[in-house]
Amino acid sequence: MKWLVIIAIALALGGVFVWLADFEPGFVLVQYGQWTLETSLIVFSVAWLILLLVVYFTLRSLAVIKSTPNRLSQWQENQRHKRATKALTNGLITLEEGRWAEAERLLLRHAGNSETPLLHYLAAARAAQKQQAPERRDSYLKLAHETTPSADIAVGVVQAELQLSAGQKEQALATLQHLRQVAPKHPYVLQLLQQLYQETDQWQEVQSVLPDLRKRHVLDAGSANALSAEATVGQLQNALIRQEWQRMEQIWLQSPAKIRQSEQVLKTYVNGLLLQGEQQQAMQLIEEYLRKNWSDALIYQYGKILQGGLLKRLATAEKWLKQHEENPWLLLTLGRLAQANKLWAKAEAYLRASIEHGPRGETYQALAEVLMAQDKRDAAANIYKQGLDVMLQNNSNKLI
Repeated sequence: MKWLVIIAIALALGGVFVWLADFEPGFVLVQYGQWTLETSLIVFSVAWLILLLVVYFTLRSLAVIKSTPNRLSQWQENQRHKRATKALTNGLITLEEGRWAEAERLLLRHAGNSETPLLHYLAAARAAQKQQAPERRDSYLKLAHETTPSADIAVGVVQAELQLSAGQKEQALATLQHLRQVAPKHPYVLQLLQQLYQETDQWQEVQSVLPDLRKRHVLDAGSANALSAEATVGQLQNALIRQEWQRMEQIWLQSPAKIRQSEQVLKTYVNGLLLQGEQQQAMQLIEEYLRKNWSDALIYQYGKILQGGLLKRLATAEKWLKQHEENPWLLLTLGRLAQANKLWAKAEAYLRASIEHGPRGETYQALAEVLMAQDKRDAAANIYKQGLDVMLQNNSNKLI
């Protein structure tokens, strides 16, 4: 369409020149020294126009010839980039299909010519990891960092992920701690650190990252509270195993009131108190918790404390029976408290009710002791036998 317009304009101008030549050809005289040129105005104009066109096209051709090497170089570079992009696409597809060695080969083939070599090397590192080749993996990660220094965080995150999946927890921890120094607010780095600290039972470190996890909205309020409780339990258990009673007390006092009211936290702390012989404090904490909440584990611990106002404690526990009359753990505790008070008939009734709602070996044992205290030796022997059968059956089920 463009050329049609040009041809039409040229024909129109030609027609005008022909008309002018016929109507008034004009006269042009050019003299230079002894050299003289005489012609009509129309012929001179046409010749001058042709000369201009020749000059223009000559200069244009020279410019094109001069720029040809650059154009060729640019074309070749574009072709290399296209091949690199295609190799990246094919490499990623092959990687997802699980053909690790082929994916690695495709990703590396044109990585040097790619506009995004970072993606080639990161994907190649994943392919090497799948082939259990950590040295090649680390080499590709190093190349990724060298080709794109500004992507230090991205490379580090991928490195940490691959180290974690390979079970290299110490290396992953070092990588993540470095990343946290570089980018202390990075949400995913914080999340990976938290998960690694949990896996390695570094509960104090879990507590240290929790404020940032909350602030960066990596965890919602419920998940953050649950993690805080889990971390507190972990710290208490570590202190309990080492019998570091002062450390355990410090952890308990530093924990928020809401965390201290967590069943698992309180149960662990009560275990520590009982091991220290602090039965009175353990009793008070359990009673305070059970006034508002319920816990089978804590009512069981309550029944293991057989000192301090036993009659009063039996009466307190019997109040809980109104809402939990079929709870085997509460019935076991009531049986033990009644046994400690030498209320044999009541103890027997509670223990038999506990067995009815949840037979356990230790309940049979407690019932047999109560029967022996009443000089019911044959009945006690039968209960011992039943308890032994229950324990053997439970052990068999665990093995299966």
